[in-house]
Amino acid sequence: MLSCDKGMNSAFFSSIVTMDETWMPMLNLETKQQSPQWQHTDSPPPKKFRVIASAKKLTVAMFWDSEGVILTHCVPKSTTVMGETYEDVLRMKFLLALREKRPKKAAAVLFHHDNAPPHQAARVHQFFDDNNFEVVPHAPYSPDLTPSNFWLFPTLKDTLCGHTFSSRSALATAIFQWPQRNPKEAFAVAMQLWRQRCEKCVRLQGDYVEK
Repeated sequence: MLSCDKGMNSAFFSSIVTMDETWMPMLNLETKQQSPQWQHTDSPPPKKFRVIASAKKLTVAMFWDSEGVILTHCVPKSTTVMGETYEDVLRMKFLLALREKRPKKAAAVLFHHDNAPPHQAARVHQFFDDNNFEVVPHAPYSPDLTPSNFWLFPTLKDTLCGHTFSSRSALATAIFQWPQRNPKEAFAVAMQLWRQRCEKCVRLQGDYVEK
């Protein structure tokens, strides 16, 4: 279980850097809650045009902590996220961003990611050993305990929902701008929500946690 040996205190979670990847569509459809229409009781129901979701999308990886986003990396078109490409991002992009934005954390990195195959590659583990990373264990099949899954990406996608982007670069720009539009406190709160979920999971002896 995640960080049980650390006592799962607030300071521990605030010291972690976490990351994950997600797909971002260039066409972001509105949810039912985001597209209400006021109608008179005698009015016919509003016409809804059938919309075919765009197949165009990009993969984005975000590295962040309790202070905000450290690195946003949009995966180049036609590139598959594998151990080699993941290690390249860690080595060529993440380390530089970490040293610039979180110099106190760069000397000994407390790092979290899930158990996706690219994250478990031998070359990635070697990179961690070479750069003094301590990897926080993640329980298998536990998306509810991944803060990017239960907070970061849903919040990002809600913000972009209802917008259509004409190009990958336009979507990437919106994604890069998103962290600046969120207060630093929101990231700190998300980390404490993570702690609460882990504590609840321990109380439930490993059962799935939705809230």
